[in-house]
Amino acid sequence: MAKRTFRTIAVAAVLAAGLSLSACGGSSTASTSSSANSGTPVKGQTITWGIEKEPETLNPQANGQDSSTPILRNLTDSYLYLADDGSYQPWLATGYKQSDDQKTIDLTLRQDVTFSDGEKLDADAVIANFDYYASKNNSHPATWQEYLDSWKKTGDYTVEFTLKQVYPGFLAALSDLSTAPISPKSLKESKELAAGGKSVALTGPYTIKEYKQGSQLTLEARNDYKWAPQTLSKQLKSKESLPYAKELVFRFLPEASTRTGALTSGQVDIINGVPSQDINQIKSNSKFDYYQVLNSGTAYSLYFNTTKAPFNDVNVRKAFQLGADYKAIVKSVYYGTGTYADQSFSPASVFYNKAFKGITFDKAKANKLLDESGWKKRDAKGYRVNAKGERLSISLYSDAPYVRDSRDVLNQAISSELKKNVGIEFTFKARDLGTVTETWKKNTNDAFDNSMSGLDISTSVDSVYLWKADPNRVFLKNDQKVVDLIQQGQSAKTKKDRQTAYDKLQDYVINDQAYVLPLYIPRDNWAASKSVHGFVTSKVAGHLFSSGTVWKEQ
Repeated sequence: MAKRTFRTIAVAAVLAAGLSLSACGGSSTASTSSSANSGTPVKGQTITWGIEKEPETLNPQANGQDSSTPILRNLTDSYLYLADDGSYQPWLATGYKQSDDQKTIDLTLRQDVTFSDGEKLDADAVIANFDYYASKNNSHPATWQEYLDSWKKTGDYTVEFTLKQVYPGFLAALSDLSTAPISPKSLKESKELAAGGKSVALTGPYTIKEYKQGSQLTLEARNDYKWAPQTLSKQLKSKESLPYAKELVFRFLPEASTRTGALTSGQVDIINGVPSQDINQIKSNSKFDYYQVLNSGTAYSLYFNTTKAPFNDVNVRKAFQLGADYKAIVKSVYYGTGTYADQSFSPASVFYNKAFKGITFDKAKANKLLDESGWKKRDAKGYRVNAKGERLSISLYSDAPYVRDSRDVLNQAISSELKKNVGIEFTFKARDLGTVTETWKKNTNDAFDNSMSGLDISTSVDSVYLWKADPNRVFLKNDQKVVDLIQQGQSAKTKKDRQTAYDKLQDYVINDQAYVLPLYIPRDNWAASKSVHGFVTSKVAGHLFSSGTVWKEQ
């Protein structure tokens, strides 16, 4: 068989999908005990969700929203299943073998899997998907593609992948949405491939019944689905086959008060994206359970545009870091329920370092740094100006579809504190994707705000720190030391050596050069009626998995 090779460079994020049972809430947050085992699952019901963010696409390979993962997981599966012990278990594949040099992976598929259009998932289907990834038709290349050298069919149900270098993110990719297989027929014939839809056939336990854009999405269970991961089935300890619910209804409720009201009034069974101001109210209500899990990958952070003033000056970058008490701001904005980011990596990542010492609020030092850089005077509104009378003004234009978790409120609070403490004018504006893209093309945006989930931290760091999309939004790759440390973290063969590289990387980009300002750790959080059970989360990825395991009492 001829080997295929990639012709494109990757840019999009790798999303994770390892699993564990989630804890029920009440007055507590998620852990490893679960309501999943609270009685015998009841099949055949309709479960209704209230969702904060509508997916930008229903094509899992094109998805760039972490918040959409729990919806899309109902439509699709992955080749491997990441267990909480870090091992990759069978799913659509019965297993894999990796060469001693870690550059070759042989994947063996199950022989009973079909797409929702009846097509078989075999080696030819896998090759068709990877050929599509590499084609010009794919407008959403993924990070792992840069490291994959070739792929070939070695049998009717076996495929061999060859990497250009050691890259731990590829096995992760085989267990996440970015490689979720699409029917070869859909790849060739569907006219809604980019957006996803009924004509895009996938392998998951549900298919699209009805989609009313801007209102709700209704999914219906497949009667022939029988390839849920064995590891998951064992965790659930149920003789009932997945999925449990006959129908899933996702109502899109962007207004926080509307979501909470829909839950408390019984209009929905579950809400995803529980408003911070309502968490304590729900936790204290005996009718509901509250759940949360911290996302893995990188924290929600600001990445400063160092190619132009004012952030081409390290003193200004450090003054921005030191000029506000971000820990106190996060506590206030999230009503004491948020998790402040004391470094770039989430506590859910195995490379999170508890001993890391990052940014500490220091108003006096921040003001001194700005004085040293020539921003000594103030204008009539209290903002700093330079000798030319130009105001120290910083603008952040953010992609509106990704503004979740009260990020607009968070940045507004930061703006207020920076003005009061150090005289910096900081404005945050959520705009449509096209408008924000234009600001980057014209290089008028001063910072990029982003969080990037990732099963292996290498995928998150590579996607953001080494941003490869056009126009550029992150400029860390302009510093060769950053590039070198990232490559060391990716290619090291032991966890200890990877940890050393990533510790040095964080210290350099946060403390030394002040390229990055970590703010808070994103989370998946949801609340449900006491009668609803079966939630499953991933410890490693930090996500609610899917709704296929959820059921409610009659």
